[in-house]
Amino acid sequence: MLFKKGGNLFNNIINENKLLMENIYNLYKKKMNKIFIGRASIKILDNVLINYNNINVNLNKISYITIIDYNTIKIKLFDISLINIVKNAIIKLKLNLNVFILNKNIFVNLPQINENRRKELIKIVRFESENSRIFIRQIRRNSNFKIKNLYKNKIINVDEKKKIEEKIQEKTDILIRKINLNLIKKEKELFKI
Repeated sequence: MLFKKGGNLFNNIINENKLLMENIYNLYKKKMNKIFIGRASIKILDNVLINYNNINVNLNKISYITIIDYNTIKIKLFDISLINIVKNAIIKLKLNLNVFILNKNIFVNLPQINENRRKELIKIVRFESENSRIFIRQIRRNSNFKIKNLYKNKIINVDEKKKIEEKIQEKTDILIRKINLNLIKKEKELFKI
């Protein structure tokens, strides 16, 4: 049976590899969601944490968020006393958003994207995509190094080494492909504006 000498060790390496790679991919997706493409999306506010009763809470848990039009988001807080705290938290995102208070609601206006901003966003999207691919490949490299050491120390044989390297490469390929597809999609969205 494959990996009979130390099955837990092999599963640990594969699971650790998978977890690290998926964490990088999830972080990448969050970054991509924060890059707005000229139309309002509540995903822009996903990372806004508010200190509510000494607990950090996501903005969507303490408010009702709606899209008013193509470039405007309206936030109606359940507890109006947090209005300035929420406004400042959104400003701290540094996403070049116009945030203002009107009639006990917070409004977030997204700026129109001009050609220079579009080019800048495309560079950011490409940079983040490439960095994520690099991190995933580095995780693969580290996992393969562990496997080579196990083989070198005769804990595993050649067949076991190849099998686990194939599993690691398979996961790498899947996530790199997802990043590439996401990059293509985001670039198309930016070119449409």
